[in-house]
Amino acid sequence: MGRTVPTWRGRVEQEIEILVPYRRALSHEDRCRFDAMLHDVRMRRAAGGMLPAHEAWRPMLLSMILGAHERIQALEQCVTSLQQHILSLGGDEHEQH
Repeated sequence: MGRTVPTWRGRVEQEIEILVPYRRALSHEDRCRFDAMLHDVRMRRAAGGMLPAHEAWRPMLLSMILGAHERIQALEQCVTSLQQHILSLGGDEHEQH
C-alpha cells in the first residue's frame, strides 16, 4: 500500500518551490532573510512532521517564528552581557541621559 499523505518534507519542499518567483523578486537582503526563515523550517523538520495537518503552512510558520524567537533571545543575551560588561567597567558613571 502506498502513502495517502505526502511526507512533511515533500509538502514543505513543494510549498517552497511555489515561492521561487517570490524569492527571485526580493532584494538581496530580503532574499537572505527569506532563506534564513526557510532554513528554520528545514531545521525543525521532525517537529513539523508530527502535525497531521494537510496544509504545510501552519508548521512552517511555527518553525519560522521559533527561529526568529531563537535569534531574539540570542540578541537579548548579547545585550545583557554587554550591559553587565559596561557596568563592571563603571559605565553607569559615564552614561548621559
